[in-house]
Amino acid sequence: MTLLLEAGRVVPVSRLVAAGWNEEPPDSAEHQVRKTVAKLRSRLPHGPDIIVTDGPGYRAVVDTEQLDLLRYQELLREVRASLDAGEAERAVAQLRAALALWRGPVLAGSGGRVVDAASTALEEQRLTAAEQLYGLCIDAGEAPGITGELRVLVDEHPLRETLRSRLMLALYLSGQQAAALDEFARARDHLANELGIDPSAELTALHERILRQDPSLTRPERAASRAPHQVNEAPHALPFDVPDFSGRSAELQWICAAARRAPEGSPTVLCLDGMGGGGKTALAVRAAHQLAEQYPHGSLFIDLHGFTPGQTPLGAFQAQGDLLAAAGIPSEELPAVPAGRAARWQSYMRGRRMLLVLDNAASSEQVRELIPASSDSLVLITSRPRLTGLDGAEWLTVGALPELDSHQLLRNALGAARVEKEPAAARELLRLCGGLPLAVRIAAARLANRPQWTVQRLVERLRDHNRRLDELTSEGRGVAGALLLSYQSMPREQRKAFRLLGHHPGRYLDTEEAAALLDTDVLTAEDVLEGLVDVRLLEAREPGVYALHDLVRSFVQRVAQSEKSPEDGQAVRRLMDHYLNTAQRACDTLFPGRRHFGDEEVRADEFDHKDKALQWLDQHRDSLLAAVDAAYHEGLLWHAARLPRELGFHSSIRAYDASANAALEKGVSASRELGDRALIRLNLMNLAMGRWRLGQLSDAVARLEEAVDLSRQMEDVHSEAECRARLGQACNSMGELERALQLCQEANARAQELGFTRLDGSSLSTLSLVQVRLGRFDEAAEAAKRAVAIFDSIKEIQLSVDALSNLSQAIERLGRFEEALKCADAALERCQRMSMPSVLPLVLARRADVLVRMGELEEAADSVDHALAKATSSTDDIHRATVHLSVGRVRYAQGDLETARAQQLLAHEIACRMELRYDEACALWSLGRTAEAQGDSQMAQQHRLAADNLFSLMKVPETAR
Repeated sequence: MTLLLEAGRVVPVSRLVAAGWNEEPPDSAEHQVRKTVAKLRSRLPHGPDIIVTDGPGYRAVVDTEQLDLLRYQELLREVRASLDAGEAERAVAQLRAALALWRGPVLAGSGGRVVDAASTALEEQRLTAAEQLYGLCIDAGEAPGITGELRVLVDEHPLRETLRSRLMLALYLSGQQAAALDEFARARDHLANELGIDPSAELTALHERILRQDPSLTRPERAASRAPHQVNEAPHALPFDVPDFSGRSAELQWICAAARRAPEGSPTVLCLDGMGGGGKTALAVRAAHQLAEQYPHGSLFIDLHGFTPGQTPLGAFQAQGDLLAAAGIPSEELPAVPAGRAARWQSYMRGRRMLLVLDNAASSEQVRELIPASSDSLVLITSRPRLTGLDGAEWLTVGALPELDSHQLLRNALGAARVEKEPAAARELLRLCGGLPLAVRIAAARLANRPQWTVQRLVERLRDHNRRLDELTSEGRGVAGALLLSYQSMPREQRKAFRLLGHHPGRYLDTEEAAALLDTDVLTAEDVLEGLVDVRLLEAREPGVYALHDLVRSFVQRVAQSEKSPEDGQAVRRLMDHYLNTAQRACDTLFPGRRHFGDEEVRADEFDHKDKALQWLDQHRDSLLAAVDAAYHEGLLWHAARLPRELGFHSSIRAYDASANAALEKGVSASRELGDRALIRLNLMNLAMGRWRLGQLSDAVARLEEAVDLSRQMEDVHSEAECRARLGQACNSMGELERALQLCQEANARAQELGFTRLDGSSLSTLSLVQVRLGRFDEAAEAAKRAVAIFDSIKEIQLSVDALSNLSQAIERLGRFEEALKCADAALERCQRMSMPSVLPLVLARRADVLVRMGELEEAADSVDHALAKATSSTDDIHRATVHLSVGRVRYAQGDLETARAQQLLAHEIACRMELRYDEACALWSLGRTAEAQGDSQMAQQHRLAADNLFSLMKVPETAR
């Protein structure tokens, strides 16, 4: 059903899981989805052609003759084309044909959150189409013929005011004025009883026009909006509405909806808050222009100068005088004392329905006396801080523009041709502007004034973090100036806290990080952060988590550097201590049995659950990566040398080795500067494993050999055993199987002597894989079983996935396929539970290999397609050749020899590039088999000879090939 709702588009497996299980899917949800798809394909005629695997999910391949929904959507597109061509009669016929496809409520029943949302959207689309149809019928003079259909729909949807207005107008044009007026009374009663609100201004206006038998209702212009009641003396003092205003549709809808539901007899006060440069004034002015006709007594605008450079914020006395003057009150009539002027202002507003825009307010006190006491007026207030002191007000925070809206603003301001000429540079420019309208406009203005500049040139200037704020300044206005006013308006202690937070290395920070920087407890830190949210220099995210806008980060870091003091350095050290301590606790929880380094004490305060530990590392990964650079830059070499280890461990699960390796390189440099051989060894070993996962084997081996030498020099037997085990792992990948066997056996023996449980298990796991390749299947199965048992005993999940996969491979080679599949499924379940993108493709490929041996080709194909999709999106390369080999095996078994050969060639290319000799030999052997099946015996012989030579060099027996 979900595939048909999005026919022709790829539906990721994650969305199918959400559709099937709502918010609490089981760990096996993805696996169950794939099994269900496999069953559907087998039961549907031409199932594999209808449901195809595509990238991260599936795609339903159907046409408009097979699916009413597609035909319905095609007809609606034709309607738009007909209306654009002025063919209203044709559009009516197409709308009727589209609506005739509906046979009742779509997706009726209990379908879950995703399906219910789709059902609601489709029903909304149907009603909109019906409203459009009846509007066209009324314009064509067919009102008498549609009143019955309209009445049925209105009875089904009594709260839909557009349908009700169509029925009222159709009845009136059919000569049934009393019935039309009665419909309005029914609508008013229903809205009052169900929602406690009055009919909309549009429906009320139509009622009034029917009452007075407005002649325009019988003319074609009747579809136009009602003519507002104008008051000649009404002031209209709104600023210019910029023509290139872009986006903010949700915010505009919120303002208009709030204005519609306003109670009678009291003002509606709407406050728009947000950081400087966010476009609050432009939004308020655009909304005011859209709503102006609903306020017949006029509209007024005033800039209160709450945050204007060189200006003192206006007091209530001066603001009231300016507003009264704008309303046409002569200066001689303005009282000269505050009480008199306040009374004059309230007297003027009494009984009037006006729209007031109070822009750039600094505080609640500044605007409180400007709000009408008794009036049906709308008051729009813009401010940087949230004006929580205004009782009865509604608030909306105006955040950054979405990417599409920012792009449209740039196109409007700079010109579409120039933007389209450099699309990638334009996207980067918008990213650097952070969705801040002021920044986008200034950037566009700079480019417009410099036609010889490319967009890329400005992007390169903005990339300089230290110059970005200077670049975003034009004619005295700029982002830095706007933020400086907010900063200067804060109390001294708040400015100090903001400055210290400027040393945070990332964009997102939580209360614990803030507490470390501010040297306080978490609750006090939260109060400080909330205070900065109130002045719109921070954004509140999920509870306890806050964000700095990129340009605010640039500003606060500039402030932190310019006002630096000794307490700043102490704050950075406290933050690094917090990061190191918490990251170590998280990794101790996730990786049981790992060694504590150097003078570390065994920590009893680990996270109480692996999920929480992993979540903390996931949430703080970017900050931890940046913290390594910050620590190195600040001369905190010990932290710069210690933190990378935790990033390397985390990356072994989450596969971000390129950035983790950069941190580990920094860790090696910091360790060398410290002259700490133990730290050098530690970082070299972890960096080597990061290089290994990226397929950089020669580099990994060189670093491991240096780490082994350092361990010997220090007479550190634990470290030497650990480095030898990792070296064995790298040698196995390079096809040096005899050396790998010896290294793993030595490491395992030493681990057992030392009681190093984790190394005991990991060395056995690698040993089992080496033994499989050497044809020692019984020994391999026994080693892998022991590894799984060890990991289970210490509750180590990550390494148990590898051990289970190796066990599956050994048992498969012994011919016990059902048992091998159970091991592969167990590895897959654990892999998905931990969400391990680096290993998932390998586990899926392992499962596919067993299924091929069992003859379950359809399920094998599904598993290997999933593996290939995951491998393509993964940054880790070490397992990529293995995945392509598995794809080749499945395609060969299915008889698709061309695809099999293409996959085998890919595997061969990767294996040669990475020096994966065993995988290279397997690829050549598979290519030989495929060439033989294709009738090319000469090519088959060449491939087999090359494979045999490689296998012989590695001493791989024929039984293991």
